[in-house]
Amino acid sequence: MGYTGGMRFLPTVLPRRARAVLSPAGFRTAVAALLVGLSAVAHVVAQPLVSDTRARRRTPVVEVFETWKDAVVFVTGPIVKPGQPPTDEFFNPSGAKPQEQNVGTGCVLHESGYVLTNAHAVEKLIAAVVALGDGRRFPAEVVSVLHPQDLALLKIEAGGLKAVRLGQSDDLMIGETVVVIGNPHGLLFTCTTGVVSAVGRASNVVDMPGVVLRDLIQSDAGVNPGSSGGPWFNIAGEMIGITSSMKRDAENIAFAISAASLRRALPGMLDVERQHGFRTGLAVVADGRPVATVVEPGSPAAQAGLQPGDILAKVAGRPVPTSLDYHLALVGCKPGVPVALEVVRQGKPYDASLTPVARLKPDGAALLKRLGLTAVTLDEATAKAMNLRVRRGVLLTDVDAKRYEKLSHRPEPGDVLARIGAIRPRDLNHVGLLLEGVKPGQQLALVFCRRKENLAVRIDMNLVVPP
Repeated sequence: MGYTGGMRFLPTVLPRRARAVLSPAGFRTAVAALLVGLSAVAHVVAQPLVSDTRARRRTPVVEVFETWKDAVVFVTGPIVKPGQPPTDEFFNPSGAKPQEQNVGTGCVLHESGYVLTNAHAVEKLIAAVVALGDGRRFPAEVVSVLHPQDLALLKIEAGGLKAVRLGQSDDLMIGETVVVIGNPHGLLFTCTTGVVSAVGRASNVVDMPGVVLRDLIQSDAGVNPGSSGGPWFNIAGEMIGITSSMKRDAENIAFAISAASLRRALPGMLDVERQHGFRTGLAVVADGRPVATVVEPGSPAAQAGLQPGDILAKVAGRPVPTSLDYHLALVGCKPGVPVALEVVRQGKPYDASLTPVARLKPDGAALLKRLGLTAVTLDEATAKAMNLRVRRGVLLTDVDAKRYEKLSHRPEPGDVLARIGAIRPRDLNHVGLLLEGVKPGQQLALVFCRRKENLAVRIDMNLVVPP
C-alpha cells in the first residue's frame, strides 16, 4: 500500500468538506480517534483465536498433563563420552573440548526437593543438574542409588515444589490409558500416551550390563532416550511407575518400574531418620498401611504411647495411607520438635504427640580408620591445584601401607577419595553416612584421584571391608 506512517498522509483520507471545517484542535482530535480505532483493530487481530470447541476437546489426558507437568523435571549435566579417558570423569580434560550433556527425566517425590529418577541416568553424570518447568536450574546432590533396581534419588535446595501422587500398580488393567511425560532427546516436557500393554514383565537395561528388572509395566506409549525416569500416570493422575527402558530393536514397547516396586524401595533410599539426624524408635511395615511393628522401649515412640499394631493415619497433619507416605511425612522433622500423630488402635482413632530426639552422627574419620585411611575434607585450593572438575571428596593424609601392600595400585597420602560406591562424598560427615551401614566382608567400590606434576591418575578399587 506504500503507507509508512507520518502526519502528512492523514489529511488526504478526510473528505474535502471535513478538511475545510475542522479546526486544528478538531483535526488533532479526529486523528487521535482514528489512531485509537486502528490500535483497537490491531489488538483484536493480534489475539489468538480460541475455538468454541476447546472445552469439548479437553480430554482426561489434557487434564493429567496440565495438572502434573510441574512435578516433572529435566535431569542433565556433563558426562564422559565413550572413548574419553576415564580420568576425565574427575579431572578437567585438556583442551577446550565441548562437553556432552546428559538428557534425562525425573519427578518430584517430595515438595522439599527430593527428585526420583533412574540410576542409569545419574551414574554417568559428573555433576547432576535439575531443571524445573519454570526454567530454574539447581545443582543436585545424589542421595541414594539402587543400581540393581535402576533407581536414584536426588536432592535439590528448593521448596514448595509440586510433588507427584504415587498410586497403585497392583490393580492395573490391560488396555487402560497411560500418560507419560518426559524429555526425549532433550525435547522438554513432552507428553505421550498409550495403553497398559502388559504387567509383570522382566527386561534388561541396555545401559546397565547385567541388570535385569522385574515387575515392569509395558506400554505402547512413545518413549525415547531422554525419557528415562519420567513418570507414568493413570487417567486419575496417579503415578503408576517411572520410565526405565525401551526395546531399541522394536517399536512401541516401553517399560516402567512399577509403583509397587517404588513403594518397597523408596523408604530405604530416603532413610529419613539417618539423613535428617533424628530418631523416633518406631518402625512400620515395609509396604502397605503404616502399621507399627517395633516400638523401642524408652524411645520417643514409646513415650508417645504407641504400641505395635497401631496404624498411623496422619503425621504432622499429612495423611499417610501407605508406609512410603509415612516416611515422606517425616521429611523435615527436627529433633526436639513435637510431631502430631493421628493413630488408629483396634479400630478407634486417637491423637498422640511424638518428639524425635537427636541421632548421633556417624564418625566418618573413625569409619575411614577401619579401612586404614585418614583424611580431611577437601578444600577449594587443593581441588583447584589438582584440576578437579568438582570439589567433592576427602583428602588422604595417611594410609596404612600394610593393609594395601599386596595391591599394585594403592592409595597414598595426597590422594582424594572421590567416590564411595556411586556417590561422591562432600565431607567427613557425609563419609560417615555412606560407610555407617557397610558390613564386614562386604565389597566396597572406591575411587581415588591423584595428580603428580601433569599426570592425572584414577585408581578404582573394590575393597573387602575388614571385621
